[in-house]
Amino acid sequence: MSQSSIADYQVLRILGKGGMGTVYLAKHKQLGHKVAIKELKPQFAKDPLIRSRFQKEAALMANLSHPNIVALYDYLETAEAIYIILEYIEGITLDYYIHSVSGAIPEERAIEVFSKILDAVGYAHQRGIVHRDLKPANIMISPIGNIKVLDFGIAKNIYDKTDTQLTQIGMRMGTIYYMSPEQIRARELDQRSDIYSLGICLFEMIAAQNPYINENSEFDISQKIVHEPLPSLRKFYPKASERIQKIINKATAKNPTERFQSIEAFQEALRQLSEFNQNIQRPSPTVEWIIQPLKNGHEPLPKDSEPELLEAKPEYLLFDNQFGHITNQKVSFYRGRDLFEKGEPSEIALKLLISAEIDTHREIISGLVFLTLTLLVVWFLFHWIGFVIGLFLLGFAGVCFAPFPRITLVRKDLKKVRMRAWPWHIWSANAYIFSLKDALDRRD
Repeated sequence: MSQSSIADYQVLRILGKGGMGTVYLAKHKQLGHKVAIKELKPQFAKDPLIRSRFQKEAALMANLSHPNIVALYDYLETAEAIYIILEYIEGITLDYYIHSVSGAIPEERAIEVFSKILDAVGYAHQRGIVHRDLKPANIMISPIGNIKVLDFGIAKNIYDKTDTQLTQIGMRMGTIYYMSPEQIRARELDQRSDIYSLGICLFEMIAAQNPYINENSEFDISQKIVHEPLPSLRKFYPKASERIQKIINKATAKNPTERFQSIEAFQEALRQLSEFNQNIQRPSPTVEWIIQPLKNGHEPLPKDSEPELLEAKPEYLLFDNQFGHITNQKVSFYRGRDLFEKGEPSEIALKLLISAEIDTHREIISGLVFLTLTLLVVWFLFHWIGFVIGLFLLGFAGVCFAPFPRITLVRKDLKKVRMRAWPWHIWSANAYIFSLKDALDRRD
């Protein structure tokens, strides 16, 4: 960990790392309450444009006070870095819930949960703020089942005409799977772009898959978003109703003028659908969103009382080694495993994996460096000590030229998990992949 304290807060652990910064879990030294601290890396804090964007995020969040939006507590600047002090949500992301816990969420329950998301986004829109990166990964489920919208890092106040430096036309921002056609084209955005992204989120909640899951590149996804109709919801989830399909189609229309023109209109359409479902008394399983606090650093899982889950087949172990264990229902692995770090323990349902592969690579450049050092040491230190050091360096060079195993797990949403290890782990890596492929072939 890079530091033990930040201002009046004691850093407890790292919650996550990104390309531009780190998020810490911390506790106030006097008051004792926990917070999430978002730190901008020092090298970026010196960049005026990035610094302004970070300040803009804090300024936008300072004007937002809603039970379904993560709260801003403070903003700090030091000579080395910039920090945003945020409300800490002890729970899991909607993305994790969909793809690793629940699968498809029943339509009535999805509407109930989604309404809270709409409340939060509608509140931001009323204040002229467009989020521009709405996706399940930016939505948290708290321990009591509440919904929190996160990450206003690229949000824009459409009433602020001084924001052109950070969000000028021609600059594309967001996550490709959830971008609106106008976002893909890097055009001027308004609230209707968020409505498009929300339509994709609703699709993913009901189908348990992103509509562009089968595309192999950002270019292919971009072309389909701009030029082709949204894939049918029933293609991914046959039980979806025609009425929810029509609502999603309207929210994700290519032309912004054909979408819902406001969050309120979106909410009204879902309210009418909910009333229709109640009138026809469609039976549906109930889902309790009771999320337990974190224990031993593991992700908490919601308790799910769907009948089919209560009748699930017993789980039994198929394989276990240093890369994780495999059962007939799920796979464990170490997210972020590298040569010098074991990684964070994580798991995923077996049914949510597409494939598992192993390849190898060699550290050629590092090997050449060690060979060069070996020659230099032997040349300049022509002594038995030099030969001993040279042998050690030659051994390191030999390791670098050996095959390093790299495991890749591909989820149904096309997200990938990679684990790297040393050459002497290649047999363990092969055994893990062989067992996992066998489990994938045998799954129901």
